[in-house]
Amino acid sequence: MTFLLSMLVVALGGAGGAASRWGLIVLMERRAAARERSGHGHLPTGLEMMPWATFLANLLACLLLGILVMRLGSVGGTLELLYLLLGVGYCGALSTVATAALDVVNLVRRGAPVLGLGYVLFTIGTGMAALWLGLVIGS
Repeated sequence: MTFLLSMLVVALGGAGGAASRWGLIVLMERRAAARERSGHGHLPTGLEMMPWATFLANLLACLLLGILVMRLGSVGGTLELLYLLLGVGYCGALSTVATAALDVVNLVRRGAPVLGLGYVLFTIGTGMAALWLGLVIGS
């Protein structure tokens, strides 16, 4: 397999993962705005500040990556391309440390540093748990 083909496959997967993350964020923001307008489903104070869409994207990426690692392992040929497409490209772009870090900065700027720290710990802990669950599901 050529390096150029591998790069192209990762880029295609990354485009899908980034678009999925963006779509999830937009969808969840619209749903939250609709709930707020209707007066239904208001979250307890502090929880409405949490960047739930980024959290969910990271959680889903970790779960999917765990399943892929167990199903595909270290393979070559076509299966390697599938791993590059879904594992490296899609999951890599769906999950994002950079967006999570920016979410923490925004929480701190909004006067919620403890919530920011909690978000970091919660994201890392549940991400690792989701990866483990994916490994179990995939085996």
